[in-house]
Amino acid sequence: MDEATRLERQSLYLAICRERGWLAEDNTELWPDDDESRTEMARGLFGLTLVSNTDDLFADVRAQIRATDLVAGSDVDGAVATLCSLTDEQKTALLTVLDDFLDSAVHRAMLRLDRFEHGFIKLQLQQSDPDESTPVPGSEIDIISDDHNELFQEAHQWKEEFSRGTEIGRREPEHD
Repeated sequence: MDEATRLERQSLYLAICRERGWLAEDNTELWPDDDESRTEMARGLFGLTLVSNTDDLFADVRAQIRATDLVAGSDVDGAVATLCSLTDEQKTALLTVLDDFLDSAVHRAMLRLDRFEHGFIKLQLQQSDPDESTPVPGSEIDIISDDHNELFQEAHQWKEEFSRGTEIGRREPEHD
């Protein structure tokens, strides 16, 4: 991504924050005093971050395939029917872009979790009692914490370790 695109995307993000009353003109965050409003703002910022990420990825793919004058349609079944009629070479190209898109989506999402601009996100797993489907007190395990972050780097390792890879038609992982 070039610098102009990055700055444009950042400007759109900040404009939404200002429109919602989350950010002052000097980019100072405006956290409300009551807990319910603070939670609503935090969840909104998290959602904005994730949706901005997917929008950016979509825009990147749209530009890569030189389709900037086209828009996604709403007829998914029709789109699938069209894709089924592609040649094997075209389908391979589609799968290659899709595979790269998925890797990029996971990488960017983990990067956004690791480096959330509005604070530190703490992600935990709490074990549950399989019989009662209730949380087990004291069983919290930090997934993101001061000692365990940089999930975006682990995302590559996870793909190597856990993906069904070529068995389902994904490309071989690239080794550094």
